[in-house]
Amino acid sequence: MVQTGAMSIDPTDVRIRTGDGTQLPELTEDALGDLLDEPPGPGHAVLELGRADLHEIRARLLPDGVYELEHRAGSATETFQMYTSDPVLVRDVLWAWLSEDPWWRDSVAWFPVDPAIAELRAVQDELTGLLDGLTAMDDLTAGMDAALARADELLTSDFPPDTDDLDQA
Repeated sequence: MVQTGAMSIDPTDVRIRTGDGTQLPELTEDALGDLLDEPPGPGHAVLELGRADLHEIRARLLPDGVYELEHRAGSATETFQMYTSDPVLVRDVLWAWLSEDPWWRDSVAWFPVDPAIAELRAVQDELTGLLDGLTAMDDLTAGMDAALARADELLTSDFPPDTDDLDQA
């Protein structure tokens, strides 16, 4: 069974990201429970966790109120799923995965995902990662455009005449 307590996971070797893409600096079991209590909405990942390449687990809340958990075990074609309406089970599985407790793998009925579908999801994840990078560039470009517009504004604004120039005239 999953160990509970006040332990905190420091993501030095773990990527912790909420469904909206926010990276979390750390995660406690209580914070994990809070994320599951207030999920971002049906169809969005509640939480995505990753270790190294393609060792990841993610939880999504589906429109019918059921959670989909999916994990990859080293390659895009080694993808497994489970479905549950129990947020406590979701929390326990995610926490056990984070804590490297084998309970999450050994005590839960995981079903393999068809390799073709798993490959399509891997491509979708890669494209999403590329698009996230483009979004960051858009934000940077927008910030630069705003700074340049402000500089133009300042350079063309009317400054009061220099009094030294008036005295010499």
